Amino acid sequence: MSINCAALFPHPPLAIPEIGRSELKKAQLTVTGMQQTAAEITRLSQDFDLLVFITPHGPVFRSHASVIIKENLIGSFAKFSYPEIVFKAKSATDFAKKLVIEAKHANLALQALDKASLVDYEIEEELDHGILVPLYYLEQAGLNKPLIPLIIGLLPNQELYMIGQKIAQVANEFGYKIAVVASGDLSHRLKKGAPAGYNKKAHLFDEQVIKLLNENKLKELTKLDPDLINKAGECGLRPLIILAGVLDNLCIEAKVNSYQAPFGVGYGTAFIEINN
Repeated sequence: MSINCAALFPHPPLAIPEIGRSELKKAQLTVTGMQQTAAEITRLSQDFDLLVFITPHGPVFRSHASVIIKENLIGSFAKFSYPEIVFKAKSATDFAKKLVIEAKHANLALQALDKASLVDYEIEEELDHGILVPLYYLEQAGLNKPLIPLIIGLLPNQELYMIGQKIAQVANEFGYKIAVVASGDLSHRLKKGAPAGYNKKAHLFDEQVIKLLNENKLKELTKLDPDLINKAGECGLRPLIILAGVLDNLCIEAKVNSYQAPFGVGYGTAFIEINN
């Protein structure tokens, strides 16, 4: 089977112990959920060759989603005042190149970000915190796999879903076995003082997303009320929609390992197993 497993991870930088320090205790449920999810992925690691990360950060374009094509990837928490916390990873550029070519043949808005274009866009690090936070927990669990950084675009839900379908198709047609991680926080407006302000209806977004995950109805994420999405001020929906496309027509069993919002931002973790 080309798709081995999948997951949702949040990405608060304070979940890194050196950054969160005493504040980390407030997010302990999330830490435990990420540890559990990472352990579940690692348990199956002999059954997949590479890890596809879907992140809402990095260079996000309005007209295209993007795949970074570079052999050696690097990222740090310099933007959060911790430049000494650095991660390095190998990539699988052959898969990334095939994905971009096949997406182009299908008229999907997925572009390659290679070494030259990264320089043009003044991108010095290929791994943003949307990847680095989950990667920290995966490495702690003992996972060491090549990874593909895929960055969302501000595209219609249906096109994002189709990009996910294309990921699965390329993996299947070219014999890759992959695991897929959607990185995303849910509502950013769950209480007064939250990063994006407060909206009294924002919690409804998180409740619907968690419910759809628990019910294995990921495709329904494409149908959420746009007004509610706007009220939530989230960053996790587009990664989840791409993930839903990857899992299209597969028999899945999703399990939410944790949900909490200690700082007014919804953090959800989930592990998704593929049933033969």
